[in-house]
Amino acid sequence: MKKWIAFLRSRPALPFVILFLILLYPDRARPQITEPGNPVLEFTNGRWFDGNVFREKTVYVVNGLISFHSARHFDRVIDLSGGFVVPPFGEAHNHNVEPNKIDALIERYLQHGIFYIKNPNNLPNGRNQVLSKINRSNSIDVTFSNGGFTGIGGHPAEIVQRNIARGLWTESDGDGAFYYAVNSRAEVQEKWVQFLATKPDFVKTYLLYSEEYEQRKDDPKYFGWRGLGPDLLQMIVAKAHASNLRVSTHIESAADFHTALLAGVDEINHMPGFRYRDDVKPHQLSEFEITDSDAKRAAKQGTVVVTTLGGTAKVDPHGKDAALRERWDELNRQNLSVLKRHHVKLALGSDSYREDSVPESAYIDSLHVFDPPSLLNIWCKTTARTIFPLRSVRELREGYEASFLVLSADPLHDFGATQKIRLRVKQGHIIEIHDLPPGSATESGN
Repeated sequence: MKKWIAFLRSRPALPFVILFLILLYPDRARPQITEPGNPVLEFTNGRWFDGNVFREKTVYVVNGLISFHSARHFDRVIDLSGGFVVPPFGEAHNHNVEPNKIDALIERYLQHGIFYIKNPNNLPNGRNQVLSKINRSNSIDVTFSNGGFTGIGGHPAEIVQRNIARGLWTESDGDGAFYYAVNSRAEVQEKWVQFLATKPDFVKTYLLYSEEYEQRKDDPKYFGWRGLGPDLLQMIVAKAHASNLRVSTHIESAADFHTALLAGVDEINHMPGFRYRDDVKPHQLSEFEITDSDAKRAAKQGTVVVTTLGGTAKVDPHGKDAALRERWDELNRQNLSVLKRHHVKLALGSDSYREDSVPESAYIDSLHVFDPPSLLNIWCKTTARTIFPLRSVRELREGYEASFLVLSADPLHDFGATQKIRLRVKQGHIIEIHDLPPGSATESGN
């Protein structure tokens, strides 16, 4: 105690700095939900993932947090019967958390063991309509960017036009809601205040073939296939960081990847070439190869790269496009290998409205770039960290949120076992799923 007092006296400003950070980030420094009356639980006969292997141990849940120290009293003992315990999975890129069929969506995510979702572009009023159903101990936890910043006529303006034509949206859902179209620094300044008023969790920005920005920005042929000017991205990143907001940037090409790194973004959404066949002009695969120098820069800056590669798996490897699938797989394998070699942080995201990160994980597993422990850490650890960077989730550690999955088989031997889920626990609460197999774990009162 004397040493602690002396330490504080030698640094008189430290307590005020700590207090300032707590006041500045009150919601980011603690779990989304803290509910009174959490039962004290003892989990026996489980094998718990430590980031490398599974270890047998008894674990306690006290006040919704993990503890490895025996509790004096516990309300229930749950025998995991040799089950394999892993942190929950994440989905770092999906736009499907919206009012339409929200209850079924939540159940599907929970059924697949996905507790954490990042929505990098949404209608603010759509988010407001689902807030009462999410970020709870019996539901999924979601962060939202609200509208994204793009160039005039840039992606995702074409999505708005399509939904207006379908009678689903109106013009008011476009510029100033689903996106903010800017082609000058003055427009960024003007719309930034409007954007902040929507209370975003982070900032979404768009680069689409930024190496051709001047060619594309005024050409109607590239409507929906252009984005921000590189100088405006840098401005937005600076303003976001000044507002304590992280920046996620949509990219298409390797040049976009490079430009995003130069701007200092926190997260890159998509791997180069994830949909290279869809642009209005043809491209060579070499335009989508990540360089070693950019991978080194991403690692040094701590930039997270969200994969969204699962669309490749929709090309039949034995059909008429088998040669294309082989080349596309090789591009993805090569880019992932470069990022792995330089220890770049990766997160799994699908950007698949009707799916989630389960097929994404299966496709990346099929490329054989990562061993099972590494891929499991990407899905559980890095993905959760980029969604909730200041929450104590993503690992099974002392004092972390008691959120985890119990699997019936070892995912280090068969990665498909990640979907053999016996039990789901979130913040100390056991989640009941309607079609959960009976007899998956036994318990006794105490």
